[in-house]
Amino acid sequence: MADAPTPPGSASIRMQIHKNDDFRIDGILRLIEEARRPGPLPQVLKIMCEQVAVIAHADVVSVYVREASKDGDWLVMRANVGFPQSALGNVRLRLGEGITGTAAEVMRPISASVAAEDSHYKHIPELGEEKYPSFLAIPLLVRGSVAGVLVLQRGEANAFAHAEVALATALATTFADALEGARGEVSEFAPRSARLVGRAVAPGVALGRTLMLGTLEALRERSSSLQDPALGAEQAFEDIVGIVRRAMKKMEAKLPDPELRKLRTYALMLDDQRLRDQMHEQCARLGLVPGLKQVAREYAVASYATGDHDPMLEERAAEVESLCLLVAAAASGFALPSGGTVLVIAERLTAMIALVVVGLSGSGILAAGDLDPTSLGAAVARAGGVPVLSDIAGLFAWVRPDDSVLVDAQDAVVGVLRVNPPATQIARYRHGSK
Repeated sequence: MADAPTPPGSASIRMQIHKNDDFRIDGILRLIEEARRPGPLPQVLKIMCEQVAVIAHADVVSVYVREASKDGDWLVMRANVGFPQSALGNVRLRLGEGITGTAAEVMRPISASVAAEDSHYKHIPELGEEKYPSFLAIPLLVRGSVAGVLVLQRGEANAFAHAEVALATALATTFADALEGARGEVSEFAPRSARLVGRAVAPGVALGRTLMLGTLEALRERSSSLQDPALGAEQAFEDIVGIVRRAMKKMEAKLPDPELRKLRTYALMLDDQRLRDQMHEQCARLGLVPGLKQVAREYAVASYATGDHDPMLEERAAEVESLCLLVAAAASGFALPSGGTVLVIAERLTAMIALVVVGLSGSGILAAGDLDPTSLGAAVARAGGVPVLSDIAGLFAWVRPDDSVLVDAQDAVVGVLRVNPPATQIARYRHGSK
C-alpha cells in the first residue's frame, strides 16, 4: 500500500527500519541472545568475545571472572580472542592489580592509549600484549558486586573514544548477564570483598564493623516516631555534649597548642544557649530532622552574611551541621561510632565528628573524599589515636553497613582498606603483623 499523502503544511515524519545489513546492530542482538543461551560458560564467553571483537573493532577481547580461593579473590582469564589458548585459567590478577584489577577495584571503566606507560600496568610476558597497547577495562557488575572484567585491546596506540567506551560498557552488561545466569553451573562468585587503596591521614591499624552515619535526611523516617521532637533533640544534645567533653579531656595534653585553641573556640557552641534555643524551637515547630536541617541552613547562610566567602564562618557552619547530624542520630536511636566500629563518611571530617569517634573509642574513620590532613578534624583523630584513610576510590561501591573492614594506615602516605578480609588477614592483624 502506498504511503498516505502528507497533509499540506505539516512536516513529513518517516520512520526508518534498521534492517539486517548493519553488522553492529546484528552483532549486538546476537550478543544478547548468546548471553542467555544455555551451555558451558567458557564456551558462551568465547563466542561472545568473538562477537565483541567485531562490534568494537578490537584485536583482543578477554573476559576475567572473579573467583574465590583460600588466599583471597582472583580475576582469572576464562575466555579470550587474540591471545594464546594457554592463557585461559593461567592468567590471574588480584583485585587492584594491573589496570584490569584496578577497574574491578574502583568499579568503573578504565582506558589507556598506551597501557604500559601507566603505573598500574602489570606486564604478563607470555601474552605478548605489548603488541596491543591501547587498553580498555570494564567491570562486570552482578547485583552490586564485581563478577569479572571485560578487557578490549587494539594494536594502534590510540585511546578509545568516549563513544567507544560507552558502547563497550553497554556490551559488558551482556557478559554480566551471562555470568549471573551461570551461577548455578559454576562455583559461586566470591563474597563481596576487596582491597582498596587510600591516603593515610591519621596513622594506625584497626579492625571493626562499618557504620555509615549518612545525612540528616537519611534519618527522617527513623525519627518520625518521636513523640516530642524538641525534648528528644534537647536530651540528645546533652548526650553529645558529654561525649565531646570527655574526648577533649582525653586530648588536652596531646593536641598541639594552635589546634587546641581552635578546638576550644568551636567547643563554645556546646554552651551557646542561642543554638540550643534554635534547636528546641525549630524541632518543636517542624519535627526533629526538618528542624535540625533548618538550624544548619541558618548557620550556612550566615557564613555569607557579608556578601563574601568567610572561611572561618563556613567552618563553624560545617561544625554546627555535624552537631545537628549527631543530635538527630542520638535522638533517633541510631548507633554512634563506638568501640569496634569504623565510621564511613563522604567528603569532610569535622572536629565534632572526630571528637565523638574519639570520645566513644571508635576504631577508625574512612572517607571517599580527599580529606585535608591539616584540618582540625584530622588533628583530633591523630591525637585520639584513630586511624583515618581518605580518598578511597570505590569506597561506597564496595562498602555496606556492618561490613568487616581492616584499616591499615601505618604507611605515612598510602593506606590500605580490606573489605570483608579473609580469616588469615584478620589473624595476622590480631597477632600484630601487617
